[in-house]
Amino acid sequence: MKRKNLILKSAILSLGLAFVITGCGDDDLTDPVVTITGDNPIVIDLGGTYTELGATATDEQDGDLSTTITIDATDVNANAVGKYTVVYSVVDEAGNTGEDERQVWVRATADDYEGFYDVVESCTGSIPSYEIEIQKVNATTLKVFNLGDFTAGDTEFEITISGDLNEVLTINGADATDPSTTCNATGTLLQGSTSGSFDMNWSYSFDDGSSTFSCDDVSITQN
Repeated sequence: MKRKNLILKSAILSLGLAFVITGCGDDDLTDPVVTITGDNPIVIDLGGTYTELGATATDEQDGDLSTTITIDATDVNANAVGKYTVVYSVVDEAGNTGEDERQVWVRATADDYEGFYDVVESCTGSIPSYEIEIQKVNATTLKVFNLGDFTAGDTEFEITISGDLNEVLTINGADATDPSTTCNATGTLLQGSTSGSFDMNWSYSFDDGSSTFSCDDVSITQN
């Protein structure tokens, strides 16, 4: 009788163990794979339109999950210069989550920089606030008038714009109205929007042939 009970218990234990092993083997622990389609990053001009290019999703167990992808593009603001992120996510039947991201870059254009600006120098030997004008030459070149506010007369320098968002501005040349005056300058766009709010910080140095002036903290704000 004891022998029969022992055999029965062993059979039950073996059956339970087999069930546990089989059940564990069927668990789906693999995340689905999300793949974005189209360019990454997508680059658009300030004030332009972001067009969604979509993504695909596949899962080892559930197959094609592309139609169930959730797209979160709430971070994108086409009316302000910046780098933004679009998130694509999907969940399979087992609850595993897959994600991918796309960068959206909203860049300034030469047209956006056109206008009048107030200049405030914060350094030793600074002059009072003064006004400059920036005009477009082509897609990567601007002209700035009266930068430096020289008492000898107006100045005219070329600005080169570069960077992922056209946020880097550089001057390295002579005054078009007086070649004896030179300027070396680097500026960074801190904020740019379709509302006409463009704020920059510059570092510049001038040499007019008889004297030099440098300032490493120059605030230039569109007015």
